[in-house]
Amino acid sequence: MSTPILEERFELERPLRHMDFSTVYLASDRRYLHRPHCLVTAIRYQQREMRHRLEREAQILERLGRQPQIPALLAYFHRESAPSENNLSENTFYLVQDHIVGHPLSQELTLGKPLSESYVTKLLQDVLTALIGIHQQGVVHQNLQPQHLIRQSVDGQIFLTEFGNLAKLARSRITANGTLGSTVPTPLPLYAAPEQIRSDQQTPDQQTSDQQQDKASSMGPQPASDLYALGLIAVEALTGQRHQDFAYDPQIGLRWRDQQNGINLHLAEFIDRLIRHSWRDRFTTAEAALKTLRQGCDRRQVAHDSRLDTVVAAPGLKLQSSTTTPLTLQPQAIASGMGIHAFPTPMPIAKGSSRFLSANPAGSLSRPLGLTNPVLLKLAIGSIAAVLALGVGVKAYQWGEYRVSHLPKTWQNWKASNHTYPAAAAKDLVPLLADGSMMLRPAAAEAFWNMAVAAANDGVELYALSGHIADAVPTTAEPDYVTGYTLDIGGETETFDRQVSFAKTEAFQWLRTNAQTYGFTLSVTGNSTLGSASAEPWHWRYAGDDASQKIFGIKPD
Repeated sequence: MSTPILEERFELERPLRHMDFSTVYLASDRRYLHRPHCLVTAIRYQQREMRHRLEREAQILERLGRQPQIPALLAYFHRESAPSENNLSENTFYLVQDHIVGHPLSQELTLGKPLSESYVTKLLQDVLTALIGIHQQGVVHQNLQPQHLIRQSVDGQIFLTEFGNLAKLARSRITANGTLGSTVPTPLPLYAAPEQIRSDQQTPDQQTSDQQQDKASSMGPQPASDLYALGLIAVEALTGQRHQDFAYDPQIGLRWRDQQNGINLHLAEFIDRLIRHSWRDRFTTAEAALKTLRQGCDRRQVAHDSRLDTVVAAPGLKLQSSTTTPLTLQPQAIASGMGIHAFPTPMPIAKGSSRFLSANPAGSLSRPLGLTNPVLLKLAIGSIAAVLALGVGVKAYQWGEYRVSHLPKTWQNWKASNHTYPAAAAKDLVPLLADGSMMLRPAAAEAFWNMAVAAANDGVELYALSGHIADAVPTTAEPDYVTGYTLDIGGETETFDRQVSFAKTEAFQWLRTNAQTYGFTLSVTGNSTLGSASAEPWHWRYAGDDASQKIFGIKPD
């Protein structure tokens, strides 16, 4: 049996799923030598007027497909068949879209397995970003649910698929007055908003006038309807339970928080606003929702909890603590153009202060010593000069030690290309993305997501491009990928990914200023020399705990 080929281009390989009046096939595009896969949706229809409505819907999908998180529309066309005995012809409308290689989010949302707040926050941000684009073009998805959110394997990006209006057209017929009526009983989507349910419950007989149609449309799908569905998905991800299993209170709403202790208050209230009964009580736009979410994201400072010495987190500014405990970054740390300036908690120091102060036993500052004797004055000036010279020398030594600590331990083998690192075992790695396509050590994975959340709060997008490489050759220019502590990081624009020009992007500038706060530093490459900048600005390594510092030869003070 020969393989069907449509339009002398799309070769149907196998059907993926059958629905009432449509079938989705996996196909290959013969226009290209590597035969990329695509999805062909075949919709059967009988009324000639329906063809025009399907074409209009295809044009909308073609426009939406130019956005990053919507599958691109490759083609649409129709085929007519001969009339049957009842003078009705079974025509077929074909819609061809990119095939997103990945898995549906329904595989990540498992009953009985609550997911972390950072996972849910990232999920909300990704989907809201996609919704902003489609809502700005006057389109509502109407069918948002986990199985229609596809996570791409190569980079973890979430794609929106299976728009509800197309599925509704496939099940509909055009009535005598030009309205749409369902030809078969259509089950309501599990994540449908209340206004969608009211609209779907109306029959065509209730829509006989323009005024009634306008009234129905005002109750129908709104952009806030998609936000409602997204809120239910977030509830299921955060609790590990189906949203239908929670009690509903007309005054309070879905009582999903009753048994959820310890959830971040801002995140919980944000989700509650997404799933309010009236669409007018939700966010007006996905853009407003995303802005609110970013304002309240968890901005924990990983460096505060890490064992990184202060000189690593803030080169050139190492403070000595009066206590016997190691000095760590405190919440009072302030950001500056040079990194994080850390101050001991007991005595905050004003930025730019150069006055020498001493503390008396009571903790109050003593008066400066008055020197009137010229001899004593000269001795004091000489002592201060000696102290300053000693301090400068110590600082120079500490900074030099810091720089050298990022190189291998011996000068005879200081080039990174000649240095090998121990490879991480599979049991020591965790997925950086839920699909397992990128792996890192647990400390590095957590630090990256905390850093990504903080960057998002500053309006900067960070993307993990790759992580642990199990089969990397130890003698290659970048052998540290095998450690599980190294990853490639990109920004919002893909054209700069793994390019030297990434150093000119806003993402890199943010990383250069803030990455050390989260334990990340630029990885030394084979082309680097002592004191030079990295030739690979996208190549970062985590050195925020004892284990990673030991692997990279960073000697703690």
